[in-house]
Amino acid sequence: MPAQHIYPEWFLFPGKYNDVVTGFARRGGSTITDAETTWCAYKSCIAMGALYRYQDLDQVHSDYYYNYSPDELKKIRGKLHPVKGTLTALNLITQDFVEAYSINPDIKVSTTKIHVKTLARPGWLNKYPMYSENGYYYGIGEYSSRYNKIDAWKKAEDLAIFNIMTGLAVQFHTVMIQTQTDHQDSMEKVQAQKVKYLLRNIRVMERWMDLEKDMVYVLVQIPTQDVISPLLNK
Repeated sequence: MPAQHIYPEWFLFPGKYNDVVTGFARRGGSTITDAETTWCAYKSCIAMGALYRYQDLDQVHSDYYYNYSPDELKKIRGKLHPVKGTLTALNLITQDFVEAYSINPDIKVSTTKIHVKTLARPGWLNKYPMYSENGYYYGIGEYSSRYNKIDAWKKAEDLAIFNIMTGLAVQFHTVMIQTQTDHQDSMEKVQAQKVKYLLRNIRVMERWMDLEKDMVYVLVQIPTQDVISPLLNK
């Protein structure tokens, strides 16, 4: 659907604006609920997860989550303000929306609409999956956009954060998984990369879509001093 290839400038370049968070909503849900959750998690959270690689089947599966203070979520309720003119429908049929929110009720952002085909491939993609620069870690996440665009953008954002964590320090474990079929049983070797971090001040800097490959990409930034882990390589 062509409308899913046209996005507001603030969504594609959120790093231009301080104290702005994106709220996503599917099937007519509330963008503020997602914005409040993301705001709290990105201010400070314990991020834990694992990346599983199934060697024989050549499959990858990620399992990760963010723990943040429920008290902070209560504090932010009613404090985030929708930024005027930013509510955008990605798909009117499925009622999928994005909207910008800020703690500052007077903030203004550009609502100019941009077709993604007019944007050049960003240089940060050449540094995939993560890099460090000027006191910050940058993570790059990618995900297929062939299906729901909300899911794609959210998943790519999560993977950008995960790529920072796995790029810095991991624990490796190998386990054997038994699979059963009607004809035979087999054992599959699975390598698990586990991470556990305290993360603070996470920011989404840019989003980009590759129409030829049907992929979306997200660039995330975290100050180096706000990435803390007992697993971190010295």
